[in-house]
Amino acid sequence: MITTDFASAFRMRRSAATGRPVLILLGVATLALAPRPSAALIITPTFTAAFATNFGANAIAAQNAWLAAANVFQTNFSDNIHINITVDAVAGTSVFGQSSTPLFTFGSGYTAIRNAAVLDAKTADDAASVGPGGSVSAVDPVTGTHTWWVSRSQAKALGLVADDLSNDGTTRFGTGNPFTFSGPIAPGTYDFQGIAAHEISEVMGRLGLKLQTIGSFTNSLSMANLFTYSGPGVRAGAVTGPCPGVSSNDFFSIDGGTTLLKKENDYCANGLDTEDWSSGTNDSFNQFSSSGVINPVSAVDLRNMDVLGYDRIVTTTPEPSTFALFVSGLAGVGASGFRRRQKRRS
Repeated sequence: MITTDFASAFRMRRSAATGRPVLILLGVATLALAPRPSAALIITPTFTAAFATNFGANAIAAQNAWLAAANVFQTNFSDNIHINITVDAVAGTSVFGQSSTPLFTFGSGYTAIRNAAVLDAKTADDAASVGPGGSVSAVDPVTGTHTWWVSRSQAKALGLVADDLSNDGTTRFGTGNPFTFSGPIAPGTYDFQGIAAHEISEVMGRLGLKLQTIGSFTNSLSMANLFTYSGPGVRAGAVTGPCPGVSSNDFFSIDGGTTLLKKENDYCANGLDTEDWSSGTNDSFNQFSSSGVINPVSAVDLRNMDVLGYDRIVTTTPEPSTFALFVSGLAGVGASGFRRRQKRRS
């Protein structure tokens, strides 16, 4: 397996979630949530000494908020894998929320990801995404020299690499920002649990590369880019080339643009990430957020993570955490890269 490093700035939006308080010892520690069944997604954070030092008196509240955000994914997905995340913090406001993750590519390129998605399909959305007219098309939708990537934990979820306990990425927060860690979001503060959920989802693979260069690999694309459409059968500029104009008009779609589920960030006007949502309804996956609002992990967010390779637990009644956090290798030679993203306030 070939390794290369890559770092890039990125923004995020705030969202909210609350969970039961958990007493956590400060300092460098690897902490898991409550014991879970053997066939379950397990997210294990390692909180750094800097996290405790920089959050100070708020460190326990911040840790519990991060754990509550992680629990939304553990509750809604059943992949029998471990996702291991370093949780860090820095002083000041130069960082709002930031994520870093190793990226993997495979010798058979798009075919490896497509085959893995087909084998991993378990829900109706999975079937639609890989079926006729689905967003994960039968053949590579991009021509010319390019490289498809998945995050490290995403590769494990798809069965492209074996599960392990090695680090899958980092989330980092700026402690100089005003945060609310649980309960109603105080005026002038930002929903930390939602921010954490946003960053965790990026480590899990919810990122758009928009034909960037990663290490020596030009024209890089992520699996998330496959679900970006501007209309039926029309893949967006984030996949096919440079900005189509002054503004982009891209949407998240599972069925090849026939159903446009959520408006995505106008990256032509704003820059930043192509796979975050546009402003509007408060949502943890939005690019920007106002203060004083709760940003939940929505049903569309869970559908997004589902088609990115995670096995969603679909129940007959909606899970509370679906709507509000606050209510609670295939054959081929592999290569890996590194992706860093940063989020800020609006």
